[in-house]
Amino acid sequence: MTKRIVWYSVMFVLVSALAFAVQFMRFIAMPPYPSGVLQTIEIPAGDSFRKVSGILADRHIVKDEWDLKLLAYLMGATHSVKYGEYLLSGSMRPTTIIEKLLNGEVELHKVTLPEGYTDEQIAQVLEEKGLLKDVHGFMHLTRDRAFMAGEGITAETLEGFLYPETYELSRGLAPKEIIKKMINQFRLVYTPKLQERAEEMGMTMLQVVTLASIIEKETSVPSEKFLVSAVFHNRLKLGMRLQSDPTVIYAMHITNDVITKKELRARNPYNTYRIKGLPPGPICNPGMESIVAALYPANVPYLYFVANNDGSHEFSRTLKEHNHYVKLYRRKDVK
Repeated sequence: MTKRIVWYSVMFVLVSALAFAVQFMRFIAMPPYPSGVLQTIEIPAGDSFRKVSGILADRHIVKDEWDLKLLAYLMGATHSVKYGEYLLSGSMRPTTIIEKLLNGEVELHKVTLPEGYTDEQIAQVLEEKGLLKDVHGFMHLTRDRAFMAGEGITAETLEGFLYPETYELSRGLAPKEIIKKMINQFRLVYTPKLQERAEEMGMTMLQVVTLASIIEKETSVPSEKFLVSAVFHNRLKLGMRLQSDPTVIYAMHITNDVITKKELRARNPYNTYRIKGLPPGPICNPGMESIVAALYPANVPYLYFVANNDGSHEFSRTLKEHNHYVKLYRRKDVK
């Protein structure tokens, strides 16, 4: 009797194991919902695979959480899932789903960050696109000296080093990861050749980017950037103040580009109407054309420029010529 009970028990275990194996193999081989459509599934950062499997089951991507957990364990995925936004469907095999989570095959969103945007404007764009949830954390990192030092940036802020470009970003990226992508892009464009040129000019990288940022804000006309650069280089050599309106706008957080005499007289390290030389750091994030212009100014004797009515500028060598153009274009401010 005892032998029969043992035999039945062994047979029950074997049959149960076989049934589970067949069911598990079926789970692996067959898509759970053959007619399922693609869904956007967000896997939050820090979620355990238990929570991930629950999310996938709730959204009808898989039928059985336990089988998925076992499969993930066998595939070494329980602690290796990359968070982000995925396009998944119940018509996919579970092995395909886990491979996507393992490989980080997240859905990417294009976002264009224009030349001349400040760090704050970049954060706003990313937030509006739904690609940045922690704006405060983003802005804190742009002023975190320890973080900047770790990235090889010696400056007061990361202003100027978040390179303007079209990026492909996934939702859920931490602010640190987004910022690192932009800094890495800056490193790609600021080549050793440009650094050699900076050293020839007696400029640090920070000075180059600072001057480039002022050029970026002064003109959007590519051919004029080298002329604007020449004006500022000539003024620096002569010990003249740069008298650049954008530096005042940046320091005073002016939103309408209308500058008062009081603001021009304000004492701050960015007011180039009051200080000599360059401000302590960039006033925006410049593009490649402005960076190159800062390093290769045109060989011209100009010391002044004024905006005309079509968005370009008139350049002049003397204050008398400049005042003529100022009166011509009804400008009251003088550079």
